[in-house]
Amino acid sequence: MRWAYLRKVTIRSVDGDEADVSNNDPEGTVFGVPASKVGLMLKLHRNGRGANLVLEILMIVIGINVALWFESWFQDLQDADIEEQYLADLRDDLLTDIGNLDIVIEGGEAKSQRATRIIELMPSIADLSPEEQAQAIYTPSNYQFFSPSDFTYRSMQESGDFRLLRNGKIKKGILRLNRRHKDIAMLQKNYLQAMDDGYIPLMMNYFDLAAMTVSDPSLFQDQLFQNFFVYTRQDTDAMVALYRLARSQSQELVELIEEELTHGSAMPNSRRGVSQTE
Repeated sequence: MRWAYLRKVTIRSVDGDEADVSNNDPEGTVFGVPASKVGLMLKLHRNGRGANLVLEILMIVIGINVALWFESWFQDLQDADIEEQYLADLRDDLLTDIGNLDIVIEGGEAKSQRATRIIELMPSIADLSPEEQAQAIYTPSNYQFFSPSDFTYRSMQESGDFRLLRNGKIKKGILRLNRRHKDIAMLQKNYLQAMDDGYIPLMMNYFDLAAMTVSDPSLFQDQLFQNFFVYTRQDTDAMVALYRLARSQSQELVELIEEELTHGSAMPNSRRGVSQTE
């Protein structure tokens, strides 16, 4: 009698399918397929699934990058529109400032001339008519100060939108002009402080506000009274100089902004094709 040794082999696919192969068949079959070919088929199947997985991941990565690019591009378009509106508002504020600066420059020059005339008349100011004396006494307290129209600039700083301005010259010009405005504000504040501390108390003691006449002629001999007209002229001339400088810087900024708006350089870099160097 002849005995045959039977050996059962189980083959499992990556999908979980199983098949038994017995060596009683020299070739052996798995679902009718020769066992020698089953391993190669399973290997190809596994490699195919891996390739598909890599392709799927690649497509996801590409999709995310494309979405991010479109989002960035759309944000650039929105930022360009916002920047253009800011530039237009800044230009309007500057034009308003220029008009106001012209007024305070003219008023300051006239005040300086009046103070000079009073200084020249100081030795004989007591001989002037009561009306002329009153006009002279009110000269230091008659002033026109400048207050910038900086609502747009302050809004940009508070919201963080100042970064949206791409033109470096415009940004530097705005910051420089803002420092000039602070210098003007400080000089005006100091003048008001001097008025409150020195000249106003002097007027209250020697001048009758109801009758608009000098109640004590010794006022004209008071050293503080005489010196304050010299101080008024010097301080007014300093303020007029700052006003002129601020006006010049404002005009330069208006021209830069109008050029930026006219040539469309407020558009994002992706639309302009070139980057704006700050």
